[in-house]
Amino acid sequence: MAVIHRDELIELCRSALLAAGAGARDARVLAEATAEAEVIGNRAVGVGHLFDYLDGYAQGRISKDAQPVVRRVAPAVLDADARSGLAQTAFADAFDGLLEATRESGLAALWIRNSFTCGELGYYARHLAAQDLVALAAANSPALMSIGGARRSVLGTNPLAYGLPRPGRAPVVIDQASSATAFVNVRRAAEAGEPIPAGWALDRGGEPTRDADAALDGTLLPFGGYRGGNVALLVEVLATLSGASFSLDAAPFHEGSSSPGIGVFVLGIDPATFPGSTERLAGQLDTLRAEHDVRLPALERTGPADRVELEAAVLQRLEDAGAADRAVASTQRIATDED
Repeated sequence: MAVIHRDELIELCRSALLAAGAGARDARVLAEATAEAEVIGNRAVGVGHLFDYLDGYAQGRISKDAQPVVRRVAPAVLDADARSGLAQTAFADAFDGLLEATRESGLAALWIRNSFTCGELGYYARHLAAQDLVALAAANSPALMSIGGARRSVLGTNPLAYGLPRPGRAPVVIDQASSATAFVNVRRAAEAGEPIPAGWALDRGGEPTRDADAALDGTLLPFGGYRGGNVALLVEVLATLSGASFSLDAAPFHEGSSSPGIGVFVLGIDPATFPGSTERLAGQLDTLRAEHDVRLPALERTGPADRVELEAAVLQRLEDAGAADRAVASTQRIATDED
């Protein structure tokens, strides 16, 4: 394993994205979001997932010059068209407007459509919770999961996340897929030639499998049987309401040249509408931990780390991906110095 500083990781990610053709702002926003996922330990959507973005730029699944269009379509509703670009950039463009609408109305919602993938969904909830808001986020994805006994994929892994503010401390953020596991975990197992746990997936014939390759050729399963499928269906409704692609209609995020065009739903709730509610909520979370031995990673987190551990092979791959951009930057600096 290699240990690097968070700022160094951001710069490596940014260089790799610029080399792949991303615009300067997209590269900065996504590099910071990727590093954020790594430092909180959500590595399934950290650097490993960044390579999906790099390939998406190279193959045309992500627009290299997308300019999101954000509209406030009702007093408490914002609509952001990512225009085949990044959901994270569309969220950044809509963020101030969403905060304003939430403060004015007590709660407000943002719908993002026509984006590549959501990345780490907790990213959206965390940024609102850091502004002392209660936040809920949901996103769909290309069809990767069966529900209700279907023998093939009909919905995405359709994650759900929420964030709870805690005055003076890191917010509590819960982020989980509706599937028994994330698609990238199955793909990683296949690459390593490792089996997957029972209950994660079906093969192409609709039979349970522990073979990761067979799972990639088949379909994931929801967590908790029908209950997880019900959550995934709710996420699908929320994420696509403003016109995003349904999971069945979304192009794959890992191959081809078309954007998946998926949707992200973000809800902000201002607890200041009910004076004292933030402190009351934080106190209850403390009670769960101190008096009832509730141990959840989200409750234990104290704040972002400044260093990240990466597998040496992953770090080398990331450095290689950004080598061309760093070479150009170095040449430009030399030319400037000579001038």
